[in-house]
Amino acid sequence: MLDTPLADRQWLADDYSIADIANWCWVRTYKWSGVSVEGLDHLQRWLARMHERPACQKGIEVPFKMPDIDDGEAAKEFARGAQTLLTR
Repeated sequence: MLDTPLADRQWLADDYSIADIANWCWVRTYKWSGVSVEGLDHLQRWLARMHERPACQKGIEVPFKMPDIDDGEAAKEFARGAQTLLTR
């Protein structure tokens, strides 16, 4: 759904906008959801551009920084922290 529109533009709505912010918060968790972005070159480029933005970096550290979920122990620690937030 997103790779094709990104083939000929840098951002989802031509210029950087709320469309990019709203979609990035879900698309960036593709590993967690078990979805592959392999072969989706335009989407991968967009993900990298979003990840480079300082405001995006600040936003994903709320309420705490999410670790690389490829690191098994870091992923477990993150899950424990998330469970703590949910049980408050």
